[in-house]
Amino acid sequence: MSKTAAPQKVIPVISDIHLGAGQYIFGTKNVLEDFHHDRDLFNFFHFFSTGKYRDIKVEIVINGDFLDFLSVPYVKYFDDEFWSEDASIEKLIHIHSGHKLVFEAMDRFLSVPNKSITYIIGNHDAEIALPGVRQKFLSYFEPDNTKKIKIIHDEDTYNPAPGVYFQHGHQYEKAHVFNPKETVIQSTEGKRYLKPTWGSYYCHHVLNKYKPERIYINQIMPIKKYLTHGLLYDSFFTLRFIFATVYFFVMIRFWYFYITKFKLHVIVDDVKEELALFKNYESLTRSFFQKNDDARCLLTGHTHHASYRIFHDGTTFINTGTWTRVINIDFSFNLNGHYLTFALLEFEDENYELKDFQRNVRSSLLEWRGDAGLPYKDFTI
Repeated sequence: MSKTAAPQKVIPVISDIHLGAGQYIFGTKNVLEDFHHDRDLFNFFHFFSTGKYRDIKVEIVINGDFLDFLSVPYVKYFDDEFWSEDASIEKLIHIHSGHKLVFEAMDRFLSVPNKSITYIIGNHDAEIALPGVRQKFLSYFEPDNTKKIKIIHDEDTYNPAPGVYFQHGHQYEKAHVFNPKETVIQSTEGKRYLKPTWGSYYCHHVLNKYKPERIYINQIMPIKKYLTHGLLYDSFFTLRFIFATVYFFVMIRFWYFYITKFKLHVIVDDVKEELALFKNYESLTRSFFQKNDDARCLLTGHTHHASYRIFHDGTTFINTGTWTRVINIDFSFNLNGHYLTFALLEFEDENYELKDFQRNVRSSLLEWRGDAGLPYKDFTI
């Protein structure tokens, strides 16, 4: 694709925005809120519906974890009721109240011709799979605009164009993987519930309990180096955190999920997978290309580690990172702070055939810089 060619269609891609309940909830500072860039995100949606993009077809893909139901400090519903449809709707009300500017930006974007939004669910917003939650989410937009919102809630892969695939990325972690078609269950009384993953249970019952003490606890990577550092310099807290994690894993994950299997080799294999907290996603995603011969570009999120890789066979892997703070204590990466990263796919001819992929599709990993000149710049790993 020529750099000077005007694209027929563009797909800006964001992931892992993690909208929580806002800066304050119930009159108290909300320490679980990780998103602090409402105005930047407003400008992002505005930019891709105005100027040179006003008359171009734009499909903004939200690749998971846009809403963060797990970070809403909600106390009205306890235990399993926390995962009920009623509780999830109320959590969504808190999220909307805390980030009205973002919802306004999306609604304005959708009101422009040839603009649409595709929402792919991740592990932090899996509650979108509940019909009542989807209905409530769509109620925040003008009726005509809801027709331009596509919510991918019953599949884990989105394939909008030949060779282009999206997955949030939780599919590659045993603790977070779930079957979208089986995640909603119904009680004998007809009440709907989300069937949470072990990772969701862990975030709610352990991580959220320790975050008020160390607000950065869910922002540090890699976790192994953090624990080593913590044992040396923050010993008591780190020991408590490790003990709580191990105790919860043994009592909830191991005992509750595995005790009925009675197959030692299955248990050992699964435990090994789950203890690999941060895997090499670039290596893992190679299996996706091997299983999908037509795949040319795979875009994920989930790990909060923005990356752009072109493999020897010409296939491309993009992780769009996050708009929340990242504290990386691995000195091989310069990824500390807030990097508002996103991917941009440009299609010279949106009706291309797979054999013409390279000639028609250009992909970039960019950093949103709405406060200076051109609203983005090349993102360098």
